[in-house]
Amino acid sequence: MVDATQGVQAQTLANVYLAMAAGLKIVPVINKIDLPAADIERVVAEIVSLLACRERDILLISAKTGEGVADVLEAVTKQIPPPVSSAEQITRGLIFDSYYDDYRGVILYVRVFDGEIAKGSHIKMMATGTEAITLEVGTLTPK
Repeated sequence: MVDATQGVQAQTLANVYLAMAAGLKIVPVINKIDLPAADIERVVAEIVSLLACRERDILLISAKTGEGVADVLEAVTKQIPPPVSSAEQITRGLIFDSYYDDYRGVILYVRVFDGEIAKGSHIKMMATGTEAITLEVGTLTPK
């Protein structure tokens, strides 16, 4: 994601090189095309030079107005493969949010990377060593 007014910055270069080294698919996007100071032609040339991609592969968006955002979401779903996981592997996950409910206790939102968590599973918080048993397991489904 490159700002149409500022062009490719140092942090963009650093992240692109890390992504390329990891073998990740790059989806080039120019944001803030709605601003008066946007220099889209210059930024397109910078991205083409950096990634050796075609101009038509670069998506132009305005996150502020919503223009082109649907194209980015479509490109991500079509071009980037889903994560590979196996239920047979040791369960690994990341708690990304939690809250306390007066009736149910602590509710955790967990992104499971490998394995699976079922009702009655024994879990251990690696940072604190706290152990617990899951009472409920929910699944988020897209609308």
